[in-house]
Amino acid sequence: MTTTVSFDRVSDIYDATRGFPPEISEQVTDFILNLVSSTPETNFYETGIGTGRIAVPIAKRGYSYTGIDVSEKMLAELHQKLEGVSHKLTTVQGDATALPFEDNSFDVALTVHVFHLISAWKQALAEIRRVLKPGGIYLYSHGQANATVPSEDTHLQRWEFLQHWRAILDGYGHPLPRYGATQEEVLTELEAQGATLETVIAAKWPFKQTLGKLLENYEHKTQSASWAIPDEIFVPAVRELREWALERFGSLDYDFSEERSFKIVVVRNWA
Repeated sequence: MTTTVSFDRVSDIYDATRGFPPEISEQVTDFILNLVSSTPETNFYETGIGTGRIAVPIAKRGYSYTGIDVSEKMLAELHQKLEGVSHKLTTVQGDATALPFEDNSFDVALTVHVFHLISAWKQALAEIRRVLKPGGIYLYSHGQANATVPSEDTHLQRWEFLQHWRAILDGYGHPLPRYGATQEEVLTELEAQGATLETVIAAKWPFKQTLGKLLENYEHKTQSASWAIPDEIFVPAVRELREWALERFGSLDYDFSEERSFKIVVVRNWA
């Protein structure tokens, strides 16, 4: 059975919890357009286009952009951003593993924060390869943003926090689910298919966060990995997490700030 996780339930808060700051959004757009040596004829495609945090700024500059997403509500958020704006952006609500496009249709393909959500990710990847023109460029980013932290201590504390949450859930007999691929699995598959890979950083920015805000994100189930946890397990588990965190770090104001970066793997010689 193929599983694709829909973000319908968080469509109204997606940009607030995963979007770029406005100035970073423009920086990422400039970086992508320069990276692919875009011309007015360059046409873009994105699997998991979502609310359009990558697509909308590019489309607003006049480029042809096509995307697919399983979530109707995420696509509605995207189109709301484009009301009254002249654009060449087309969206399809559909299945990433069976794209309704002809072979060799697009110059540039993108995926951001997608393949960990699709169980049949190899088929979704094959579909991207099929619709990408020969010599086309594929831009792959596994996570919403890649975090670095100001000190080794903070890094270890964030890791400790996550591992304790995993341990709590394991204790309830409900480990965090895994739906799709890891970044390493995707990159290994691309290399096995003959692609050449180059990792670049499109932007970096500071991200302020306290222990209290981090706990709120967990308690409000903003991350997809928590959605499958039934309430009878989730409620006492997250209460246990809060109690442990307060004892461990002492205050809800404890600083968990980090530097975030948007990392892209540039895939060439593939299509």
